[in-house]
Amino acid sequence: MLRTPYASERIQMVDPKTGIRITQLTSYPTPSVHLLYYWPSVTPDNRRIVLVAQRSAARLAPWDLFRCDTDGLNLFQLTDYEQYDRSDGLPVHPAACMTLDGTKLYLTRDAVLCELDIETGTMRDLASLERFCRERSTFSHVRIGASGRLFLVQSFYATHAVRVDLATGEAVELELGGSLFSCSQDEPRLLVGRNKYSEFWSLDEDGGNPRYHCENVFAHSTTMGRLPGIQGPGRPPERCIWLAQEGKQPEHLVEGPYFWHSSASFDGEWIISDTNWPDEGIKLVHVPTRRWRTLCHAHATQGHPQWQHCHPALSQDGRIAVFDSDRTGVSQVYVAHVPDEFRESVKAGELDRPRDKWI
Repeated sequence: MLRTPYASERIQMVDPKTGIRITQLTSYPTPSVHLLYYWPSVTPDNRRIVLVAQRSAARLAPWDLFRCDTDGLNLFQLTDYEQYDRSDGLPVHPAACMTLDGTKLYLTRDAVLCELDIETGTMRDLASLERFCRERSTFSHVRIGASGRLFLVQSFYATHAVRVDLATGEAVELELGGSLFSCSQDEPRLLVGRNKYSEFWSLDEDGGNPRYHCENVFAHSTTMGRLPGIQGPGRPPERCIWLAQEGKQPEHLVEGPYFWHSSASFDGEWIISDTNWPDEGIKLVHVPTRRWRTLCHAHATQGHPQWQHCHPALSQDGRIAVFDSDRTGVSQVYVAHVPDEFRESVKAGELDRPRDKWI
């Protein structure tokens, strides 16, 4: 579906400490969050972003996918269906992942894999996954492999995944011997957490040919975009972002505040991370120079519910930063616009100072 666009909910502001221009995309009094930070939710032209929002302010209101321009205009609702967890009957987020060309979303609707055109809102069913559902559960994660195949899992700790070949529609279940963490993009391999997630291993897309990757030293982690390797903040008391390459000991990329959730641009040049204990703002890290600066401040409560976390993410080229914040009392989606002058200041090693003029 794709109706007439909603009236703009945007609120434009400037971070008073850093001078970075921020656009609040959503302001309706229901929770809104961007897609998970392990994968781009901004189209490669930096024009559009996909987000998830609860349809109405009701206890059991369903969640829908929306599309919005990164300037806060042209807010469209993309889905209009109700999806509930089979185990407890509560509404769940659509499990969705955007293609890297920004044209489609692959998502599950109950036990059906669907393809959604982001521009037109046209959705079509691709394959029934009913025979793979276990214990009345629904699919909660969708990953896109380097080969273009899809990998779906029903829970973060499941040791199996369903692989769907988009060219043929063939769906098979793979036993991975661990939890699917991500899909490498430099080669068609899967990254899996094994031994109670204490180690990362790499498998081919048939679930075989295992290779040891690294020890899991991370509090949270994602891949380095299309480059090999895993990055992420360390566990307390570590105050760093680790970088781990296959066959090498993990190393500290940067040190300073307690980095909390981080993700990389798809070209692997930039990393963005929120901070906690205490919250010192969202940091932008330049990977080649290992330098960083405070980009902006989310003012999220950062409590136990996931929608109170910033979960910052970058566009593929690192020029758009997306984060969530419940600074208004309800989780909303924000975009920080990263100008070239600010990026150059990070590379040059400039320190934070109030009211920088990056507007």
